[in-house]
Amino acid sequence: MSFRLPAFSPNTFASCRVKGVRLAIELRSQLSPGTRVLFGLWLLLMVLIPHILRLVDRNTFFLALSLSIVLQVSLVLFLLLPALQRQSTLASLIWILAITWLAEFVGHRTGLPFGRYTYTDVLRPQVGGVPIQVPAAWLMMLPPAWAAGTAICARRHTINYASKWKHLAACSVVSGLAFSAWDLFLDPQMVAWGVWQWETSGIYFGVPAINFFGWALIAFLALLGLSRTFDSNAFPREALLLVYTIVWLLNSLGLGLFFDQPGAAAAGFVGMGVFVVMAWRQILS
Repeated sequence: MSFRLPAFSPNTFASCRVKGVRLAIELRSQLSPGTRVLFGLWLLLMVLIPHILRLVDRNTFFLALSLSIVLQVSLVLFLLLPALQRQSTLASLIWILAITWLAEFVGHRTGLPFGRYTYTDVLRPQVGGVPIQVPAAWLMMLPPAWAAGTAICARRHTINYASKWKHLAACSVVSGLAFSAWDLFLDPQMVAWGVWQWETSGIYFGVPAINFFGWALIAFLALLGLSRTFDSNAFPREALLLVYTIVWLLNSLGLGLFFDQPGAAAAGFVGMGVFVVMAWRQILS
């Protein structure tokens, strides 16, 4: 039996180089100087989070964690603002915060649609028993997940109005799944840190399966609603997908190497990684 390595012609390397240059130009156009500063600060704090946990007390650590959420929310909004203009960005902000706070408010009181859980007093302040960092976390990751979903579902033409809305619904479904894949990392981590507690232990490292259905459902509704506000093609897709990819990489390394949760790290690496690979493949094709 013999094995052959795939053949790479000079044209293949030239094509990869052209695609890389094109992507770099696109990212440069989407990242203004101010946004690059925010990007750097956010990335630096994300890298330091595991070390901060070992060096400071819990209150200081959760303050740093809250700051990382603020930085990522700011980064996402600064990325959206030039492409979508102030009115659409503000509408996106209000819509996402409102629907996700409502979902969390109903969820931790009724058990729907996530399952029965309660928030502790680790994160403050809280509105209606929901830490304000929670809807902010939805806001910081929904646009990057939508960038992944719309990249995967991208197509050149919309034949008519009906097919356009079918396409938007499909993009919202895929984006909702891309968003819920992030929770493969997040939920075991937050439970271990005592941010929230499940009433009944579930099948995924103590997390009930219905939780992931709830995440995908709320994300789908939030993103489908945003589809009526503006054209998703105006998104700075590459820059937001870069944010999604960095979150994937850092969570994989963080849970696997620093937070003693290799199982959740492996599951999240595969779960989010599927969307990362599919989205970049579509963009670079």
